Amino acid sequence: MFLNPGHGGLRAGMGTAGSAARDEAWAALEGRAAFRREEIARALGSMSLSAPEAFALDATVDRTALVSSLQEKCISIYVSSLGNIFMKEIAEDLAADLRSAGVKVALLDERAESRAEMSLGIVVAPHEFFILGQGPRWMEGSFVANSFMLNTEQLQTPWFARALPALLMSRGILDLSPQVSCLLAQAGLPALHFEPSSKVQAYALDEADVDHPLFKSLPAQARNRDSRAPDWSARPISVSFFGSESARRDAFFARNAGFFARIPSFIYYRRASRGPIRAEAENQSLTRLAGHVAGQSKISLNIHRDEFPYFEWHRMVRQGMASGALVVTDPCLPHPEFKPGQHFFQEDARHLPALLDWLMFDVDGQVESMRVRENAAALLSHELRKTAKIDTLLAFLAQHESIQQ
Repeated sequence: MFLNPGHGGLRAGMGTAGSAARDEAWAALEGRAAFRREEIARALGSMSLSAPEAFALDATVDRTALVSSLQEKCISIYVSSLGNIFMKEIAEDLAADLRSAGVKVALLDERAESRAEMSLGIVVAPHEFFILGQGPRWMEGSFVANSFMLNTEQLQTPWFARALPALLMSRGILDLSPQVSCLLAQAGLPALHFEPSSKVQAYALDEADVDHPLFKSLPAQARNRDSRAPDWSARPISVSFFGSESARRDAFFARNAGFFARIPSFIYYRRASRGPIRAEAENQSLTRLAGHVAGQSKISLNIHRDEFPYFEWHRMVRQGMASGALVVTDPCLPHPEFKPGQHFFQEDARHLPALLDWLMFDVDGQVESMRVRENAAALLSHELRKTAKIDTLLAFLAQHESIQQ
């Protein structure tokens, strides 16, 4: 499977190129999955274990000058006001990273009047921004061609297909997945694997959050709106999970219902019919409460929605590790920084209950839990790592930007 941006379409590595291009281009426009699942599996499997970065700055380029050129401009970050609230969190984290480097940032949505002439644009979650509300009007003119896209979606989903036209037309692509960014780069598209910075911290709750039924359903020891439980061993929730329903998750939780019933567990399992968590009053409480619950949990559990084992950064890092919880997941695609056994634990889904039991109740398992949690916290708090990531981001943007003076 590979993209063919020069012809504005897609082609599959197997089969008839012409018909595949037509079928997959229509799939993108209609919001259907754009690629065959077996081809996605083959492409992801071809990535090396080290998941090399898709972007490397030319050694002859003056990196300092590139970064300085952006610090003289304002970067506009666009995210849909009607989309998944987690996308707004990502946009806010990206803005914080850029501001920490001394860059002026404006956080906007699809209701903004126009793009400032001297502003560089980054669109977070283009599958939502260009579809919802007034978003379609931003596909006109040169806005997409002169902007960068931050893709949050997995290749096999219809949401990636919705984002694909904007990705192909854009100035460059930021992607949360190291494997997807590499595949895009191999297709000749400017692409960078980028995840906003995270650090271990408590989720501050509002008054509205305390009145939310989800908060009131927590055990009494977890109804602390000010901070995380200070001692991991004293956290009142053993295992927590936040996610939407899928056939694979249905099977996992049904098979292990007895195990979770025997321990203090908290599972928020959102039905697909309820749609994404949008930026409404009740839903805004949900995203803060998800972080709060993780901060009251010994273990933050990740179960993949389907057979594609993407490293799910938002749930595992931003929600789990950043709340001081130990992250446990079924096996993930390799990540260039976060390593199993060092920063999180992974195990086949059928054996996860046994691993969870060992980590929480066995003395040796508790020692390993502490070691891995401390490793994750140290990585998140590494300032040189954060600086290097932001510096690479700025250099990527500066090298590929096109702002008309």
